[in-house]
Amino acid sequence: MTTKKLVLPPTIRMLTEDELPANPSLLARLKEGQQANIVPGYTFTPKTKNENQQELPFSFYAEINVDNTQLWELFIALAATLPQQASLLFGPIDADIHYGNYTDTASILQTLEPYKTELTQDPFLVFALLYHDKEQLIEIYVDESKYIKYWGVDESAFRSLLAKYQLTEQEDLNFIDEYPKIRNNLKLANPSVLDTAELIQLLLVTFT
Repeated sequence: MTTKKLVLPPTIRMLTEDELPANPSLLARLKEGQQANIVPGYTFTPKTKNENQQELPFSFYAEINVDNTQLWELFIALAATLPQQASLLFGPIDADIHYGNYTDTASILQTLEPYKTELTQDPFLVFALLYHDKEQLIEIYVDESKYIKYWGVDESAFRSLLAKYQLTEQEDLNFIDEYPKIRNNLKLANPSVLDTAELIQLLLVTFT
């Protein structure tokens, strides 16, 4: 087990006891979070352990904690596991996801590059790259709490790639969204960025 604490985006943090309502169960959960194993690493689940998704053409599912300073770099690296074309998925939290048209994966990444700060630090936005046909399903999904959910087909390539980022499998890994947390608007910390609605509108025009 690594002892290095995960570097979170500046927009997300765990609540303090003073910020909690008078709720014993929330307080207990907060105390658990203060001792949780929220560190860089990943969990790994073979598809064979998920009876509800046996018909889908992926081999495994992983959840990845990576320092926010490396999130975009890792997302780009994982995108290399996709075919030449993919669909961009994006949307606000707690709302419908928009599915972009399939287009050149490298072009998608090039278009997204100027907005990597918003994509990796806006806690009110989710996005993903997806490829899905009859033979394979690969998806790289960046959750609102800014960790990665990955559905893949090549376990060896996946593990080798994450090893380059000093990320190892950990069965007891925890994630920030398991505990009471606060999300702050990114524009409060960085006024130069697009807000969530502005970025979503831009992506709608560009990719759909």
